[in-house]
Amino acid sequence: MAPLVPGEFRPCRSPGDDGRVSPYNYQVGGELMGLSVEIMEEIFNRTASGHSRSDISLLPWARGYNLTLQRSGHALFSTTRTPDRESLFKWVGPFVPTVVGLIAKKSRNLNIQTVQDLADLRIGVVKDDIGQLLLQANGVPDDRIEAVLSNDQNFRKLIASRVDAISYETRVTRWALQTRDVALDEYETVYELDRGELYLALHHQTPDDLVGLLQSVFDTMVDDGTHAQILQRYGIES
Repeated sequence: MAPLVPGEFRPCRSPGDDGRVSPYNYQVGGELMGLSVEIMEEIFNRTASGHSRSDISLLPWARGYNLTLQRSGHALFSTTRTPDRESLFKWVGPFVPTVVGLIAKKSRNLNIQTVQDLADLRIGVVKDDIGQLLLQANGVPDDRIEAVLSNDQNFRKLIASRVDAISYETRVTRWALQTRDVALDEYETVYELDRGELYLALHHQTPDDLVGLLQSVFDTMVDDGTHAQILQRYGIES
């Protein structure tokens, strides 16, 4: 089975980043955890692949994305499946629903009615993440988008009021704020950019029979309730 590299909801490893930023993929005491990691581990077990979560490589999002895009034998999770990415990868899932939006402090009193209103904001993003790509696709000027390399940097800027808002997956942002002892009721989603689903993305030359096997195993997990049980452990309804 292809070696796997986690991605869109994994924090980039940077000094001081404890990794506790996501219910999807995160790290505690050097161990990878999260609902997507549990899903992948169950797929490993059911395919008798001989792999475990210890075989998953933890990489910055941009590097993991480019490796999966350019090199056979790589896969990336958790990855938002979008029309622009559809032909770039092969897909297994969906693992979980996702919402990408702008989160800001309520004290900013932002009233965002249309995407045009975003041009007046300073918006933090993770470089090459879906939050940045959606802003660019909606015509937000590049000089209003402040890209950093890690989730941790992005959340720190939001908490310190160094940006007006950040563009990111909303559940992950709430999780990150809670784990940083921030009062969650002081923040709000001011604008939704997209609703979608998270998948395992595989290099586009991955053999169809392997993709089919992985999808079949995942579908069995959904049918027998294992997938729902994993999501419920993280407070998410399937």
